[in-house]
Formats: sequence, C-alpha cells, structure tokens
Amino acid sequence: MVLGLTGEAGKPKIFVVECKRCRRHIAANVTVFPPQNLRVDCPLCGEKRMYRPDEVYLGWQDQALGKQHRNMSEHYRVFRERRKVS
Repeated sequence: MVLGLTGEAGKPKIFVVECKRCRRHIAANVTVFPPQNLRVDCPLCGEKRMYRPDEVYLGWQDQALGKQHRNMSEHYRVFRERRKVS
C-alpha cells in the first residue's frame, strides 16, 4: 500500500505520464483528465515535451522523483546539451 497517494489500497489518485526520454513516470500536474495536449517538464532528465490525452493515465510517480538521484555532472551535461540545441 502506498500511503498519501491513494484513497484505498492499490488505487492511484494522480495523473502521470511516462517521460519520453528517461521512461520514468512523472506527475502530469492536472487534477482532471486533460481534454487536449499538455506540456510536462521532467524533473529528472529536464526533458520538456507535449503529451496527448491518451498518454495520460492514473498511476504512481516514480520513486526516484522524491530522492532526486542525479549527480551534478549529469545535470551540467544535460544543461550543455540543451544550450547547443537552442
């Protein structure tokens, strides 16, 4: 049983999407099912993507989001890659 995220044991209460880059489940930051595309920023890899409504579902956030297991060298590498693209 996940405490704090469920009303009953095993029933998720938050909308999540799967990051297209790192494949982690991240919160979609919506309280109702979205009728149109929405933009979600992944706090783990920094990817900013648009997600269709069929890619949003009830689920659980990845456990790594609470711990933020990303070292600073990875953070700077991603930052440098993003600056080159812009």
